[in-house]
Amino acid sequence: MIKAEVLAGRLNVGRPADITVRLTNNGDGTCTNIVFTLRLPPQVPAVRGSRALEAARLAPGESCTAVVRVRPRQAGSWEATSTNFSFRDHRGAAFRVSDFSSPLAVAAAVEDVKVPAPQFDITLSTPVLAHGVWDTLRGSVTNTGPTPISWGRLSLQGPFVMDPTGVSADLGCLQPGESESFAFHVLAREAGREVPVHLSAVCVDGTAQRTENAKKLSVQVGETVTANPDQVRILYLAANPSDAEHLRLAAEVRDIKQTLRLGFERDRFELAEHGALRARDLTQALLDFSPRIVHLSGHGAEDGRFVAETEDGGRRLLSTAGIAALFKEVSDSVECVIVNACYSDDLAQALAEHISYVIGMRSWIGDRSAMDFSVGFYQALVAGRAIEPAFRFGRAAMVAGESNGRGADVPVLFRRL
Repeated sequence: MIKAEVLAGRLNVGRPADITVRLTNNGDGTCTNIVFTLRLPPQVPAVRGSRALEAARLAPGESCTAVVRVRPRQAGSWEATSTNFSFRDHRGAAFRVSDFSSPLAVAAAVEDVKVPAPQFDITLSTPVLAHGVWDTLRGSVTNTGPTPISWGRLSLQGPFVMDPTGVSADLGCLQPGESESFAFHVLAREAGREVPVHLSAVCVDGTAQRTENAKKLSVQVGETVTANPDQVRILYLAANPSDAEHLRLAAEVRDIKQTLRLGFERDRFELAEHGALRARDLTQALLDFSPRIVHLSGHGAEDGRFVAETEDGGRRLLSTAGIAALFKEVSDSVECVIVNACYSDDLAQALAEHISYVIGMRSWIGDRSAMDFSVGFYQALVAGRAIEPAFRFGRAAMVAGESNGRGADVPVLFRRL
């Protein structure tokens, strides 16, 4: 059976706060077609986030959450309710709950405690740009302050011709100490040892405080640099919609980075990452980075489609045929695709019509198991193993990390015929 909870911390009049809606399967069988819509009282209006939470399936013990930001208007005891709460149990029987309610206690306004404004640093990771041809300028933004950054935008200026669709880049949520990479597709008009690069950014924290920072850096611009044929570029793309079960994708990419840094052949590998993946981000990232390995992490629908994000962080199911057609256009450079998402074997099989090696998941896979597979795969890869032995090693590492030692048949490798 599905249990619904509305979790709220301290609520004060006039102060923004987050309310979490959590749906948990506390029964013995898998529930499906789960729908819940939160109704807030007029004294506690929502200012951001979706109040609708849907899940295709929840196995016993699994949960999914959605976060809604509110700004209370009046102190008192109020109720959050829902008249749209339904699901099917493991036998297919339909259940509808029409009287759900949860108390919301709102205290009087208090004097705001001063929170430090966002602090961040901008660095470049591209040492040399080619002159007179299109190239990619890369770098990262790091949260150097004590508070999380909820959103940011980075802009580039300099003696470059810039792709009209890429003169600015949006930044996602950054916890203290975390970094997010960026890439600009540019054509350098000037050659030199220190060609100026002007980067400016604005970042906003959870209380709507904003900080602007401009930095003048430089990059060497010379003749066209011949790519190293042994260099392996990995493009990590992740989507975790706000109305889906939370996945530890930031932890996964952190572990992959550490694995590549510690590997014997670490100098051959280059990793770029992109979170909150939308359909347009997928196409742009493939063009910008020209990867050899593409790693897709996130949720998969039971019909095999990959779940990307919308502009507001909701879910968007991507067409299997559409993704396959896209990868057909980059099959000359992409050698391997990993779809680390549940029920992704149909997508992997479709991609294998164009890509030499594609890894998918036959069924549901837990968050921890997915991370163990990824780390094991890249451990073998950076140790010099080829794709197929690396796949087997990743599968073995995943099974070794499971308490019951099962799941060896979940990862599957397809080869282009």
